[in-house]
Amino acid sequence: LREGVPTQLKQVAPDLYFLYDDLSSNSGFLVTPEGVLVIDTRQHPAHGRDLIERIRKITDKPIKWVINTHAHGDHYYGNPAFKAAGATIIAHRDVVAGMVKNEQLELKRRLAFFKSLNLDPAEVKTVLPDVTFDSRLTLTLGGRTVEIMYLGPGQNPGDTLVYFPHARALYVGGPFAKNNWSNMSFTPSMDGWIALLQRIAAMENVDLFLPGHGDVGGREDVLAEARLLT
Repeated sequence: LREGVPTQLKQVAPDLYFLYDDLSSNSGFLVTPEGVLVIDTRQHPAHGRDLIERIRKITDKPIKWVINTHAHGDHYYGNPAFKAAGATIIAHRDVVAGMVKNEQLELKRRLAFFKSLNLDPAEVKTVLPDVTFDSRLTLTLGGRTVEIMYLGPGQNPGDTLVYFPHARALYVGGPFAKNNWSNMSFTPSMDGWIALLQRIAAMENVDLFLPGHGDVGGREDVLAEARLLT
């Protein structure tokens, strides 16, 4: 295993946080007076519990919503911890289909990683989302609007984008990974993926692009990945 950058929790707006986990996968969360919204729950139930502990150091408000951006296990295997905390989990219907279809494959390809960190694979359970959507879903929490969008598959079927208008921030999950070679196991179309990145980069109301892997990026980083994939 390569030497990674230590995991860092970054405050990217007064109420928006980004967990940069260099050797695994990233997460994000919005803190409001009414509760917390979380994006992606990390690679193992233990990582999910760790994320909840980090949230609890900032707020004691209930964790209301969780969004799973895509069907790679390193972004949703923390779901059991959040389900136990009472959160409602949201995903695109194609993400749920991928979780079901690739359940055995996803676990198998993560066993070496679990072993390297002494994490118990027997603890991993696929907890499916409670709510599915097709194209767009808008949530209002504590006076903040969060837009959950599906603009077509990128890296994976169902790739979900989460837009925070007040922070001019877009959580991109699967399709964008800064300085990081992405997994193409379930990619329906490379051309579609590249086009999605170009479309995201053209969004004038976004300054911060929060990736599923790698550090916080800007427009140029998104375009750089599109060029890399081309």
